[in-house]
Amino acid sequence: MRNAPRRTEFFKRPESGLRVLYFAPRECWPLDTGAKLRNFHLARELARNARVTFVGFSDDSDGTTSSPPRAAMERACERVITVPRERGYTLSKIVKGAIGRTPLPVLNYMSEAMRKQLARLLVEQDFDVVQVETVPLSAYLPVFRAARKPPVVVCDWHNIDSEVMWRYGDHTKSVARRAYARMTARRLEGLERWAMRELDAHIAVSNRDRARLLDLEPDARVITVENGVDVEYYADEQIEQAASARLDSCPQSITARNDNSDRAHGPARRNRVVFVGSMDYHANVDAAVCFAREAWPALRERNPELVFTIVGRNPAPEVRSLARIPGVEVTGTVIDVRPYYRDALAEVVPLRIGGGSRLKILEAMAAGVPVVSTRLGAEGLAVIDDRNILLADSADAQRRAILSLSEDPSLWQRLAYEGRALVRSRYDWSAIGAGLLETHARLASRARAAGVF
Repeated sequence: MRNAPRRTEFFKRPESGLRVLYFAPRECWPLDTGAKLRNFHLARELARNARVTFVGFSDDSDGTTSSPPRAAMERACERVITVPRERGYTLSKIVKGAIGRTPLPVLNYMSEAMRKQLARLLVEQDFDVVQVETVPLSAYLPVFRAARKPPVVVCDWHNIDSEVMWRYGDHTKSVARRAYARMTARRLEGLERWAMRELDAHIAVSNRDRARLLDLEPDARVITVENGVDVEYYADEQIEQAASARLDSCPQSITARNDNSDRAHGPARRNRVVFVGSMDYHANVDAAVCFAREAWPALRERNPELVFTIVGRNPAPEVRSLARIPGVEVTGTVIDVRPYYRDALAEVVPLRIGGGSRLKILEAMAAGVPVVSTRLGAEGLAVIDDRNILLADSADAQRRAILSLSEDPSLWQRLAYEGRALVRSRYDWSAIGAGLLETHARLASRARAAGVF
């Protein structure tokens, strides 16, 4: 039974209502990447007023994974179905990606078991809308088109994959990796142009990405559904509770507090500069290494009490080696990032490559932590330099920005306040999910009026 999908069914909703199949490249648990957070919150928000079936690949071969996020998804959705994922980036897939026509990011998610599961599901139930998370999963479009009542198929572009690969190729020092990245980028561009023509609608995470997608296909229907944050999860009271729990279990890792007066004292009691993200993702690896080697030594020399804390799962060897630099710590996977925000003077987002928009910035702002970011790192977000964020593209500019936060309490307080105000007014998941539901309802209504189903 190794390849049998795991299914959890909760038929709790009436037969009326919008029917959505939410198809993700991975299950959403644990909530340790930006993609998982987006998928988890959007699917759960849709399920408040629609009948949602969540389908995704799982990394556990026996299907025994159990976690609070999965339990929450199961309570919200009618069905949660996971199919074990075949191993990606194998030698055979890399070779096929190099000599064949299908780019490697697509090969990593091609699965006969998933194709059969989707076909079976479409026989059992009709759907109004299928939301496909990321372009590589658009390769399953023939399965959806073959349904007895073909649904509207919408692609959610977390970023523009070809753009990410072009940027990676421009920055990597390896000649072989540069050549492979550029070849993959060209093939991804072909797939993206095909997807823009063939799928019914598209979701971009920012107006900037929407404009880039319309450059690929001007006649496509593209809607912006921004990334978001669970604002209440990062309220001061919730952060204090999380820090207390962490202090009880690992007292050497978090500074003890005798009161909740951090807001009044501003940066006075905070000594961490944090960088949060998946530390096996090449863009984050590049950013962490660059900041630690180019910006950090001079910053540490100026303020020896500061600690650069790299928080994120599966740190690559290049990231783990940074812990040898004085004042740098690498946590690896953490259950809860909030205790690190509690001690943070600033979050740094020194990205030089990548795409989409950054949930890590929204989380830090929701936690009341000022953000120092490159312009690319903040790309796609409605931020204003020196009002709710500090934009700094060079190592020297990043060093100056962080020092200014440590030395100017009024600047720290203003950025913390304005950042929280921004996420509360624009980026709370509940409002973003309501907008997505309205989009799907409108697409389904148009399809019915056109006689598509």
